Amino acid sequence: MNYSSNFAEVGVVTQVILPDDIPSFPRMAGNMELGIAAVNQAGNESDITKISAYFDFTVPEAPKSLVVEDV
Repeated sequence: MNYSSNFAEVGVVTQVILPDDIPSFPRMAGNMELGIAAVNQAGNESDITKISAYFDFTVPEAPKSLVVEDV
């Protein structure tokens, strides 16, 4: 991961819910590396803090073979 990686500016926040808060976040499953940096009001940017973890943001298949029973 480096500064040419895909990124999203999220504004002044202390929490981000993935993938809901970032519409462009990929809906995929697998190991991902995320990098987080802070930017102050003067535009100075911190070093990137990295985290690598397994995520699964895929949508499950709809239920099949449903049956309605008369009780």
